[in-house]
Amino acid sequence: MAKCREALAENNRDSEAYIGAAYAHKKLGEHEAAITIIKQGINRCAPSVGLYQWNIKLLAECNRTEEAIADAREAMLAFPSDVLLKLKEALLLPILYDTTDEIGYYRRRFTACLQRITTTISLDTPEARRSALSAIGNHTNVFLGYQGQNDRNLQMQYGQLVHRVMEANYPQWAKRLHMPAAPTNGLLRVGYVSSRFRNLSATKYFLGWLRQHAPERFVVYAYHVGRKQDAVTEEVRRVSRFFRQLSSSLEETCQAIRNDELHLLVFLDVGMDPVTTQLAALRLAPVQCAAWDHPITSGLPTIDYFISSVLAEPEEAQDQYSETLILLPGVGVCYQKPIIPTVLLNKTRRDFGIRENAIVYLCCQYAFKYLPDQDSIFAEIAKQVRNSQFVFLTENAAVASSLSRRLDRAFSAMGLSAGEHCVLLPAVDRFTYWNLYLIGDVFLDTIGWSGGVSTFEAIASRVPVVTLPGRFMRGRQSYAILTQLGVTDTISHNKQEYVEIAVRLGLDRAWRDDVIRRMTRGFASLYSDKTCVRALEYFFERAVHEGVPGATISCAGRSPS
Repeated sequence: MAKCREALAENNRDSEAYIGAAYAHKKLGEHEAAITIIKQGINRCAPSVGLYQWNIKLLAECNRTEEAIADAREAMLAFPSDVLLKLKEALLLPILYDTTDEIGYYRRRFTACLQRITTTISLDTPEARRSALSAIGNHTNVFLGYQGQNDRNLQMQYGQLVHRVMEANYPQWAKRLHMPAAPTNGLLRVGYVSSRFRNLSATKYFLGWLRQHAPERFVVYAYHVGRKQDAVTEEVRRVSRFFRQLSSSLEETCQAIRNDELHLLVFLDVGMDPVTTQLAALRLAPVQCAAWDHPITSGLPTIDYFISSVLAEPEEAQDQYSETLILLPGVGVCYQKPIIPTVLLNKTRRDFGIRENAIVYLCCQYAFKYLPDQDSIFAEIAKQVRNSQFVFLTENAAVASSLSRRLDRAFSAMGLSAGEHCVLLPAVDRFTYWNLYLIGDVFLDTIGWSGGVSTFEAIASRVPVVTLPGRFMRGRQSYAILTQLGVTDTISHNKQEYVEIAVRLGLDRAWRDDVIRRMTRGFASLYSDKTCVRALEYFFERAVHEGVPGATISCAGRSPS
């Protein structure tokens, strides 16, 4: 931080100095200070698109959505040809909604603005094509799915836009490929692409696929398109026949994947990171699939299949996807049981500001998963479990303030004090997150977009999980996990039953202990289940040899003959 201040003092007209100082404040969690510095830079420096983009980014992260949109509109006056500014002005969504009506407003705005963008974007000149490429390389629609609606049409509209931009810049990699001849050794070449081949959700979900593939039938290629690496990256390298670190350029990545002449390619985290979406919008293999690190249709015309779970998908799920839906048995992943290092987790309730004698309900999902119509649930539980406390995690102080304001309204409507029952913590590291499992009593799953990794970890930590399956796969992962585990009595059918189960788990210690015992007995059914891998391999072989079908394929219970 001192170096950043020195840089600003030496040249207070240098936009990069302001960006560096703002970045340092952001890393320290000081978002408001970062915004102040960026605005100073905008006022003092020559017009800088970088300063404007950072201003919009920081405002959006602090849930100051309308201000971010207004500033993006102002920036467009200074830089009218910058496509990223146009995307941000058009498609920004709140991190946290204040009311249900607000969701409707922003969805209508998003729909209209996306239509405007897709019909007015220019790709006629090299400069226009480069600007559009840079824009989609710095934008995702990651927050759209948290509105709890069927996003198929909107995702397809945005997917067509991304495909057009990528095709205009890289026509040589946009055309459908012929299937390579069957190899003489019989091995199919299967590739996996991720920007998150680290200790993150994509690898936690899908490393079991790579690890358990039959080496006598498949050659596994892993393409890590993120810059950071850790010990889990090395595990991906170890279990893959070929591991490629490809984070230097888009062109290098495309050419490297094409050179390997794959039969089939799986993108693990489309929608999570712009670079993965860019790559998935091209044709780098004859058959291309998406997996569900971001459990929502990609909308891309270049993705043939979406690989999902027969337990997690509702009936008529195909209507929610632009891809052909593949249903693997069970939860669809070979998820290794997490090792929770309990001896290293020695923080107490007091360290978190939690009462020693409270019934602790863990609500430790990303804040943007919580929609306004869920707030009353916590107050309903608190009304019946008087000594309850609900633990939330928030991304920054501004988001915490927005969530706190909502909780105050919900608890006050019940004649209760949110301050007495709700503990809002800042984002924590992985070990501290695990520590919360050890001091919590019940894990309350988010409604509409359920836990995935967090649910696997809560169960491994022997914390009961209350869930309410939603309309879409993204709200049914915990349901699938508990179903495969064989403990279904904490699965509710409506909000009233959700409250009843949560209350009983809080007040009936004997029942809670019984649920935990049955959860523990079910570990062998849930973790490291290879059934889905055999079904996945069956699908791979069928897709390569038979081409792309047009209807949902259930691979549940199937294995290669």
